[in-house]
Amino acid sequence: MTTTNTSLAFQRLEAEGRLLKPALHGPTHVTGRFGFRGEIALTIEPRVMLEAAFATAADDDETLSFLAGSLTTYKHLPALIETLGSNIKAGGKYFIYVSDLDRASRYQIEFNGVSFYVLPIDDTSVYNELIDFLYLDKTKMKKMDTAEKVDAIADAALKYTQTYEIISFEEGLKRL
Repeated sequence: MTTTNTSLAFQRLEAEGRLLKPALHGPTHVTGRFGFRGEIALTIEPRVMLEAAFATAADDDETLSFLAGSLTTYKHLPALIETLGSNIKAGGKYFIYVSDLDRASRYQIEFNGVSFYVLPIDDTSVYNELIDFLYLDKTKMKKMDTAEKVDAIADAALKYTQTYEIISFEEGLKRL
């Protein structure tokens, strides 16, 4: 498997101009893995973004194996799902941090058979939340380049097996 500068899972998003402000947009240190760190535009008007996004995919896979990022409101989840469309799959690990969730809220929400971890975020960054959430060593992470950080986070996320209350999107709206 050869690592290219474009992964199938990111081609449509890139062609649509949705991959913005990349700190990483290319191969990582894991052979055959493509990574992205930046923002993903979900809608243009009004402008809705998946901020502080991290994503990985195998070069020859059309779906993302891992995705994490932050939304300003829970109500933007459907825009995320619509934007990602065929680029997500059952069995992928998707962590969405949402600003307007109560701090104690932790859910799994399924959209068309694809499960998302939906978690609260305060004033911290997605990066810091992931390090704490996945029990990564902050000292080691500081010494890594961007691609290594994305690899470390993705590797830990792909092994994550904790489950949370499974609710529908509509049930989540009622709990806001």
